[in-house]
Order: sequence, then structure tokens, then C-alpha cells
Amino acid sequence: MSIRASLLSLFMRLTIKKEMAKLDDPVAFRKRAGGFGGKIPEAVKSTPVDAGGVPSEWVEWTGAPEDSVILYFHGGGYVFGDPDSHRDIAWRLGKESGSKVLFVNYRLAPEHRFPAAVDDATNSYRWLLEQGFAPDRIAVAGDSAGGGLAVALMVNLKNLGITLPKVAVLMSPWVDLAMTGTSMVANARSDVMLSPEAISIFASYYLGDTNPKAPLASPVFADLSDLPPTLVLVGSKEVLLSDSITLVEKINAAGGSAKLSVWSKMPHVFPILAAIIPEGKKAIVDMAEFLRIHLGTTRLD
Repeated sequence: MSIRASLLSLFMRLTIKKEMAKLDDPVAFRKRAGGFGGKIPEAVKSTPVDAGGVPSEWVEWTGAPEDSVILYFHGGGYVFGDPDSHRDIAWRLGKESGSKVLFVNYRLAPEHRFPAAVDDATNSYRWLLEQGFAPDRIAVAGDSAGGGLAVALMVNLKNLGITLPKVAVLMSPWVDLAMTGTSMVANARSDVMLSPEAISIFASYYLGDTNPKAPLASPVFADLSDLPPTLVLVGSKEVLLSDSITLVEKINAAGGSAKLSVWSKMPHVFPILAAIIPEGKKAIVDMAEFLRIHLGTTRLD
């Protein structure tokens, strides 16, 4: 673990973890939450777009091919997050994987509870198909709640009889809103960002009266057969570690191909910190390589 990652983890434990464990005004938190990256390079172009009625943003590195796209869903417990908070990881992943990125600014809770986010994700994917993108040139990616949303999208597409994307990469995906994983208790103290209290609060805002084991809310309880090749990255000390482990096990048990990459002591969704810590940069490279293999793309210079 790098010195920078250690210092950042300490800072998160003393600040963010405490605030999230008692989050009583998600709208106010949303307004003051900032981004995680540095200055966006001049080679990056970001363009707002209406993706099937869903506010979204194209994030493109100069020279990105027009036929290959990553559909990206941000994290934030379904209550916060937007392009400003996650644009840095979007352009990095696009550059390294050789694809343009469609960043989906899906509706947030508590104003818009489940299944609003799933509906927005599905509509954005339909829109890509309508624009002429072939499913075998589409990847889905997401972090935390966005990772769970990416899986929910794929399950929903399968239920609707719509061809699934070619590949998926997920960072610390939140796929079990019922909080049944053993790491929820085992890693409650070691996780430097999230706690069982925070997870419970986020789930209540998003779910309302919905059963937390509803398959499209907690896709770890869904039929996970026929999903595309999937790479899952997670930190070893996260409360959501079990979510990643169980997801990968269930995809593989259903006949799919899922790979789990556990990073020692890394904080929740550490790839989003690529502008700050070396481990984040390495994780981006690993995810991009996985995407290039399946999409047939090349890294952009």
C-alpha cells in the first residue's frame, strides 16, 4: 500500500466515514460533494446529451473510435454523484481502453426511488442501440451503486429479451442491499469509508418500501446466467467485499465468466482516485486491458 493511499485512507476514516454513517440530508450532501480527480486534460471533450430522455454526457479522449463505447454508471449510494464527481475516471478508462464513454446521470433518491435508476439505465442502453452501436461494441462499467446498477441493467435487458453488452467491469459493486454478506460485520471497522450504518441509510433512501432482495435492486439475488465476461475489483477491507465475492461466484456458477481482483487494504472504489494514488492508476490499466481484449480496441495516445 503506497504512502499516499495510506494517508488518504486515514483522512477518509476521520471525515467521510463519520459523515456518511449519519447522513440525514442527502440532498444537502449532494450539493457539497466534490469530484475526485484533477484537472481534465485538453484532449478530453465532454458533451451533454439526452440519451433516451436521460441526461448524460459523452466523455471522449481525442481520437476515440465512434463505434466503441463504455456505458458508465457512477456510484454514490443512489443518492449522490454526477459527471463532475466521476468525469476523471470516465476519461481515464476511455483513454486506456480505446473507447468513448457515455456517462449516465441517472435520477437519484430520495426524490426518485427504485426502480428509477434501473429505468434510466435501460433507456440509456436502448438509446445507444438506436444510435447504431452494436451490442458487441458496448461495455458497461460502474462503481459502488453504479456497479450494482450495471448488473441490474444486464439482468433487466435479459428479462426484456434485449441483447446484452459485450463485457462489464465493476468496482466494489453494491449488489446486496439486504446486507447479508459476512464482510458487512467483519470489515465494519477496517473499511475506511463505509459502514453498515451508511449502507443501511443509503438503502432506505433508495428502496423505500421495496423488498431489499428484489432482483433488480439487489441483483446478487437475480438469475445471473448469460451475463457477459465480467471483471470485479474490490478492496480487501471493504464492508462490500462479500458483495463482490458472491456476485463473481454466482455468475460463474450460472455458467458465466467472472473474474475477481481483490486489492489488499485499498479503500472503497479506489480506482476513482487514480489522479492521487498509484494503485488507482494500475487498476485503470487492468480494467482497460480487460475491456480491450473483449472489445477489440487499442489504447489511445
